[in-house]
Amino acid sequence: MSAGPAPWKLAFRSSKAFVISVVAIAVFTDVFIYGMIVPILPIVLKSRIIVPDDELQQWMSIMLAAFAGALFFGSPIFGYFADKSTSRQLPFLVGLVALAGTTIVFWFATSVTALVVARTLQGLSAAVVWTVGLALVVDTVGKDQVGAAMGYVSMALTVGTVFGPFIGGIMLSRVSYHSVFILAIGLIVLDISLRLVMIERKSASQWMGDDATTDGETEGLLRGGGGGGGYAAIPQDCAPTAVPGADEVGDEPLSAGKKTSVPGIVRLIYSGRLLVVLIATVADAIMYSAFDTVLPLYVMKTFDWGPLEIGLCFLPLFAPSFLSPWVGDAVDRWGARRIAFIGFLLDFPTLLLFRFVANNTTQDQVLLYVFLGLAGMASTLQLVSLMAEVSNVTEQYEREFPGILGAQGGTAQAYGLFNVAWSGGQVLGPLLAGLLVDRAGWAAMVTTLGVMSGCIAVMVAVSEQKRAPKSQ
Repeated sequence: MSAGPAPWKLAFRSSKAFVISVVAIAVFTDVFIYGMIVPILPIVLKSRIIVPDDELQQWMSIMLAAFAGALFFGSPIFGYFADKSTSRQLPFLVGLVALAGTTIVFWFATSVTALVVARTLQGLSAAVVWTVGLALVVDTVGKDQVGAAMGYVSMALTVGTVFGPFIGGIMLSRVSYHSVFILAIGLIVLDISLRLVMIERKSASQWMGDDATTDGETEGLLRGGGGGGGYAAIPQDCAPTAVPGADEVGDEPLSAGKKTSVPGIVRLIYSGRLLVVLIATVADAIMYSAFDTVLPLYVMKTFDWGPLEIGLCFLPLFAPSFLSPWVGDAVDRWGARRIAFIGFLLDFPTLLLFRFVANNTTQDQVLLYVFLGLAGMASTLQLVSLMAEVSNVTEQYEREFPGILGAQGGTAQAYGLFNVAWSGGQVLGPLLAGLLVDRAGWAAMVTTLGVMSGCIAVMVAVSEQKRAPKSQ
């Protein structure tokens, strides 16, 4: 029973629609500011920090690796404390403080050290958004509606990813350097206001009782949102039925409900099925982040493009993410691994063809946009299907062995591993791409990525064939 009067507009502030909107805006703000800085980073390094031309690629790689490194180490730490905390809201606000800090530091940075600190803080902010924010969504809607809810969140991610570099390039070239960060601060103010207004549903239950978790104010909306876009499209209906003996975790099969001292996250790590997904995720992140690192400088040198053109060339790379709901439907119909295989197979020739974009001609510029569009489509197929497969593995284990992944289930732990794999790839991507471009050139870099994609396609195909007889 409540010790005092209910907060103002409690039902709205704790509703599914509002909580999901807050998380979606948090995701949008995080990726928008990250993307907005990508096309202006080489300009800042060259004109404000005065980094020599021959060191630009090195520092671009270090900046992006600093972000990914903070995301890599921050994700499990914030995930652990978020699970231990009685409230998701406090760590969510900590992430906002980190984002505000990175924006201010980057705004007034006069040294590469300050820029590295800013990118590190931004990585910590992203770690909070993805571990705490998605856990908050699961807490709010329950497992039956996670896929639909993530669809709305991931659409916000797609919009932020697409328009961040575009808006950043336009504002830097058409308005001013300071206008870029004034916009970022405005988004952060909106974000913090919404996070303070939001009330977690488990907190609202002391005033609303069972109505806090059983109301149906958005059930129709959420159930109608099957599939999603971007990183978090998690079709729930594609989880396979439990198959006795399939993909056992640990050294021996476990009967349902059997007690075990082995942490759920360790059992997931040793899952052969999930391991394939994590390896594919690392490869996808390497290819994804490689373009963030080398594309701005490459088009500057090859086509003599400025911030506006750099921002525009990211549009065909990210625009296919809007097709994620249809990709989610395909995953439901034909299976996550088959769609992942198609994505990596498409990337194989596409990345190899990038080597022919080498001269400052209209034909090469058109080819660049075409190949970027194909690479963006391949990435969308990969991300949606890999995210769906993480959910499939977790749901299967929970059905086969109730309680084996912990009292609260293993969904957050599984996506924590996915986040670590993704951030690990983002650490390797800038370093690998920068090293290859510096030592061997653009053609060697895209050829290496193409061969990697082909190898992953073979691995996914083999794993699907091995699993197929068990599902018959």
